[in-house]
Amino acid sequence: MKIVSIVDDFDISVSLTGSKSESNRALMICHYAGLEPTIQNLSAADDTILLMELLKKINNCKEREQSSYKEINCQNAGTVFRFLTTALAVRPGKWLLTGSERMRKRPIKDLVDALRRLGADIGYQDVEGFPPLLINGKDFDGGNISVDISRSSQYASSLLLAAPVFKNGLRLHLEGGLTSLPYIDMTIEIMSEYGAEVHRDDRDVFVEHSDYQNVGYVVESDWSAASYWYEMVALSRNGRVFLENLKMNSVQGDKIVAGIFERFGVVSHEKRNGVLIEKSGRPIDNDFEFDFVNTPDLFPAVVATCAGLGLNATFTGLKNLAIKESNRISAMVSELRKIGAEFEKISDDVLKIKSIRKLFFFSEKNSVVFDSYNDHRIAMSLAPLSLKIGAVEMKKAEAVSKSYPNFWTEFRKVSTEA
Repeated sequence: MKIVSIVDDFDISVSLTGSKSESNRALMICHYAGLEPTIQNLSAADDTILLMELLKKINNCKEREQSSYKEINCQNAGTVFRFLTTALAVRPGKWLLTGSERMRKRPIKDLVDALRRLGADIGYQDVEGFPPLLINGKDFDGGNISVDISRSSQYASSLLLAAPVFKNGLRLHLEGGLTSLPYIDMTIEIMSEYGAEVHRDDRDVFVEHSDYQNVGYVVESDWSAASYWYEMVALSRNGRVFLENLKMNSVQGDKIVAGIFERFGVVSHEKRNGVLIEKSGRPIDNDFEFDFVNTPDLFPAVVATCAGLGLNATFTGLKNLAIKESNRISAMVSELRKIGAEFEKISDDVLKIKSIRKLFFFSEKNSVVFDSYNDHRIAMSLAPLSLKIGAVEMKKAEAVSKSYPNFWTEFRKVSTEA
């Protein structure tokens, strides 16, 4: 896909997908409760569709028919894999939980260890600590356990979502660095909305045995998806975007993007049916610092914005970005260097970008070729840079369907393609 021009001065309204994070949690709750999902604004993301398909496949399996392991393929959907690890561990049957080549390099040991302490029968088919998993599912009583969430908060969310069906409930102690803690709080809030008795006290989460209730859950629009439009406005001369059905008062931790981009000269106004963002001026300062430990999905949009605006910046809390759909640290560094950005790697957790006096510019005949690494967030964060650098060719542009299938449709409101 080639982007050959982009409007520098725009006033548009765009549609966002429903939050993938909320959608997947709501689907898991309905699964554990044996409820037919009545979820409004469900995400159209590939991961959510895949989760629905796999849950249907699992529910259609009869234990007595499973003489061999039933394969459940999560492709490269990390959330789906982690959530289904617990779901299959507590469901009688024999399961082979697998995924793509990339998924086989994404760690799962800390979740498996926690489930084993509850009595789960889980083995590794290949490399210790990594997918695929051989799971002999059975009922759990629950109890008191701990889980290390240094690598992913989804290990905790996976356990918590299942906990109300445990006979003795669950007391879960969160060990290690509190990575992406807002996502655990999101899980707790959605569970509570479905009637679960759950609360967090610092590093301890308490879940009582209870029945989920059948509620008409409404998924909010996705703040992670909104970050690319914030980037677009920040890089523009005088851009305005109305983000339909987005809420400032959201359960999503990535709503902090509004505060981040104030420092890049973008202001947010909550309206009746969404949020209006507009360019208000130049960046507040030339030395930006931010810790992404709680909101890692925002890193690609923020680092691309800093490169496009020519800012010095220091990013921390990055370590777990290396085990996402791609190694998002090395991917963004490699691609942004193509337009003149300079980086200094301080450690696996800290990266600096240096101010760029003048970005490279590319013509339609000599466009820069960006590789998305088949990673939706890499593709969406690089596309707005065409405001600053001219023609862009995007490899594997279709990767956006993983979380924001209509991104390119909305993007065409400000761009043209070759």
